[in-house]
Amino acid sequence: MNTRQFGILAVIAALIVGATALALRTGTRTIASDRRGEQVVPGLLDKANGLTGLVVRQGNDPITIEKRGSGFAVAEIGFPVKTDLVRDLVTGLIELRFEEARTSDPARLSELGLADAGSPGGGKEVTLRSGSGEIANVIIGIGDSTVGSSIGGVYVRLKGAPQTWLARGNVRLPPTRADWFAAVDLGAKRFEIKKIELSGGDKDAVSVAPVADKPGELTLENVPEGRFAETFKVSRLPTFVESFSFLDVRKRTVPAANTRRMTVEVDGGLRLVFASVGDLSEGWVQVSAEATADAKREKATSISSSVDAYEFRIPANQAETLGLTMADLTTDQKPEPPAPQMPPGMGMPPGMGMPPGMPPGFQFQGR
Repeated sequence: MNTRQFGILAVIAALIVGATALALRTGTRTIASDRRGEQVVPGLLDKANGLTGLVVRQGNDPITIEKRGSGFAVAEIGFPVKTDLVRDLVTGLIELRFEEARTSDPARLSELGLADAGSPGGGKEVTLRSGSGEIANVIIGIGDSTVGSSIGGVYVRLKGAPQTWLARGNVRLPPTRADWFAAVDLGAKRFEIKKIELSGGDKDAVSVAPVADKPGELTLENVPEGRFAETFKVSRLPTFVESFSFLDVRKRTVPAANTRRMTVEVDGGLRLVFASVGDLSEGWVQVSAEATADAKREKATSISSSVDAYEFRIPANQAETLGLTMADLTTDQKPEPPAPQMPPGMGMPPGMGMPPGMPPGFQFQGR
């Protein structure tokens, strides 16, 4: 090989090296060799005890939580949140480790669920606070099970930075704002109900009482002649007491004088009242508890401490139940009597289920 050929090869090699260096500088890095294994939120374990609050933004429904005594509460109203969810969130962030660098192209953030919260393809933005400062601000994207561990991984981005990362670990967040709220236990079961009355709101008053000798079964009282109770609708009324659930909570206001309400009398001397606030379709209610006997005074006081300062937005199906009238709970069609039940252990009566024309008493003979 002559000198001229060596020169051509040298030029080609230089071009290849230059192109490779340019690609490494401008292309997307696939392996975070300089950060792999590092904490996404450095030093969070040491800072966790100083946590004074957090903000979680999911879609357009953010929630701001602050430390209150030994627990946490919604900052604007003081309603308690589930402390275990805060603990799980912080623990997940402590354990999160960088695995690989991914795209830093702003146009591709939504592909990993890492666009800004509230925008299409937006992630779940978590801000941790200590005093007046921020400990961390991380956007959590979609999960990725390809990371080699039992918990897999998740895509993350530090707020304000375009670089995205696949991180090893998992950050557990409740799917909706409502899931953060501490539950309200009214402590009453269907079989303990002595009476339910719907009244007010310029609607018919109706009352429901237990069926004698049938615990948990309720019957509609004072049904007009020619009308028959819709048993399924009647059976829905106790759901307010059995499993009180709500979608949102706010500070208590002053309701209208003539509002729709449900009054539930509970065995032992407890009265629960659910009063609508504003239009029924909006689902906002106030809850109150009153002891009508000494045996339930402590229970009523406990419930009152949880609900007296607040209003709750209940699901649409419960709001609809609150507005039921006698016309809604009855029909002009007489219900068909239930089919007779065969006593346990009794076989099929002779001839039942036999082909037409088969003589009574005929039995198929086995081999």
